[in-house]
Amino acid sequence: MQIHSEYTFNFDWETVVKGFWRKYPCKEFDFIKFNQVVDMILDDNNKMQIKRIVYARKFTIWCLTLEQITVDLENRSMEMQTKLLKSCKLYPNLTGDESIIYKAIDDQRTHYSKLLSNFQQTFITKLISQFNTSFRKGIEVVEARCRELQNNE
Repeated sequence: MQIHSEYTFNFDWETVVKGFWRKYPCKEFDFIKFNQVVDMILDDNNKMQIKRIVYARKFTIWCLTLEQITVDLENRSMEMQTKLLKSCKLYPNLTGDESIIYKAIDDQRTHYSKLLSNFQQTFITKLISQFNTSFRKGIEVVEARCRELQNNE
């Protein structure tokens, strides 16, 4: 099963990417307890490849994920693939993938696309009810960071 959402930020790509990197910590996503870049290289195509570990916990439910992020400055895009590494005993066989893309439309707007896929049917029914709220909160947090960046320039 897949869930797909899109949004257009009314900020340039560079500001949105800065906002993304300043997204955590924040009270809206207090379940994100830890995120740490564990590897960063410039590949042969002059793209930055970043790996980040994220630990999320809400009450007794937790998971550990690996984000693989590609930043392409030349094409003004950033892509992120998230894989679930481990989850709590309540969901021992939990699976799922997340793909996110931030791509410049022009000098003033950035397209954001998020795709969740390969989730178990029972889990996805619970996830759908929370997805739109979480998606909206994520956009609001990144936009708030973008406004802060613009006000500080």
